[in-house]
Amino acid sequence: MFLLLSEFIHPEESSLAALERARAERDVSQVHVILEALPFFTRDLAMAGIEAVGHLTGQDFGFDLRRWREWLGPRHEEYAPPSDYARWKANMLSLIDPELGDLMKQAIDGGSRANLTEIVWGGVRTDGIPPLEFPPHARPEGALYLLPDDRVFGVSINGEHRAYPLRVMNAHELANDVLGGEPISLVY
Repeated sequence: MFLLLSEFIHPEESSLAALERARAERDVSQVHVILEALPFFTRDLAMAGIEAVGHLTGQDFGFDLRRWREWLGPRHEEYAPPSDYARWKANMLSLIDPELGDLMKQAIDGGSRANLTEIVWGGVRTDGIPPLEFPPHARPEGALYLLPDDRVFGVSINGEHRAYPLRVMNAHELANDVLGGEPISLVY
């Protein structure tokens, strides 16, 4: 398992050997480990990882990690991760974000009953998505960056109206503003 991802830069051969070993030994405890390591693999290694998971499970969801998690969820006992999975996961998350790794280690040391396979990194470091703070406003005729079919979040408070473009909100997920004299937070 530690051969799959023990640091960001490691010999690809060791990961390929670990995948082959999991396949040869039909070690289904490695399914969660392989799926969690996929985002950090090269394309060729990720393909080998998907093939190994398919071999171990008899399923084929390709690179759709959401579908894999949904399928594995009710089969937790059948595909239980190895005994040292918690420490491996905390180590892996520490490589991404030390604070996230510390949080995981605290949960492990504190005897957390959480199913650690359900805790997944969302692809962004802590505070990696800046909020949209009090954005400038444009009248509809001046919003030349909008296309006629762009979706917006429309908000009306105390007779004041504003549209927050979905395209802009996708990059921020949170907007703080004042509308109709009231402070608001729009979370997407």
